[in-house]
This record gives sequence, C-alpha cells and structure tokens, in this order.
Amino acid sequence: MSNISIGIRIPANLYQQLESYIAQTHLTKTEVILNALAQYLDVSEKISLSQRVAALEAQMLELKSLVKNTSSKNTSAI
Repeated sequence: MSNISIGIRIPANLYQQLESYIAQTHLTKTEVILNALAQYLDVSEKISLSQRVAALEAQMLELKSLVKNTSSKNTSAI
C-alpha cells in the first residue's frame, strides 16, 4: 500500500500541544497523527505492530508523567 501525503491546517494551540507531546514521547508528528486518526476511526488493527508499540510507549510515558505530577502534588500537600 502506498502512502499519500496530505496537508492540513490546525489551530496554533493544538500544534503547540502536538510539539510538546512529540518532545516527550520522541515520536514523529506523522506517527502521532496516524495513531490518533486510526484510533478515532476505530481502525487501529490496520496499523503496523511497530507503530502500535510506539503509540503504547508514548501512552506509557504520558501516564508516568501524570502519575509523577500527581504524586509530587500529593507529597507537597502533606
């Protein structure tokens, strides 16, 4: 299957969140957008295993960050 290139316009705040997310996860913009689109369209099973693993790793990093932030807030409240 060949890849097709598309161009999109997104709001600046969404782009900033995308940039922040890729900085944390070390994924490419393409990987993040493909994974998000596939999840939204409920066709995740059609994505290659390596892309799915990368998406799971990104989600794990995000969860670790959330847990760390929550833990530090709880600790400082004590």
